[in-house]
Amino acid sequence: MADKGRTHDRHHIPAPSTATTQITPNGAVVLADKAFLDGAKERIHDLFRTAQGLDGHARQVQQEFNRLNNSNLPPDRMKLLGDAMLEQMTKAAQYAGHNIPETMFTLPNGGRTYVIRKAGGAVKAYSKVYTA
Repeated sequence: MADKGRTHDRHHIPAPSTATTQITPNGAVVLADKAFLDGAKERIHDLFRTAQGLDGHARQVQQEFNRLNNSNLPPDRMKLLGDAMLEQMTKAAQYAGHNIPETMFTLPNGGRTYVIRKAGGAVKAYSKVYTA
């Protein structure tokens, strides 16, 4: 059965947008933030699937943070979307069957650095003020 709620193709994630809604490839109207976050969420879950793929997947997730950072969204909205991405990373890390070394993601224009780590089954995730 097709996933009717899907708002993206995981390799063509909609860009962050100042619009309030977007039309998906299947013609559905969704909140613009949801369209971006749905795609980022899938990329994030890919990040934690395999230990040997962690570095490459981390780069892909950072690319989504870069797209968010380079968007024309105001900093407070960037921060909200970045915080939502960290929440998804935390959830995904809890199900990872391997340790995750401390990994940082930056969102300079949103004023945040996001950090996640998993060791011995415990996930530590937090954001801090971005410093160059």
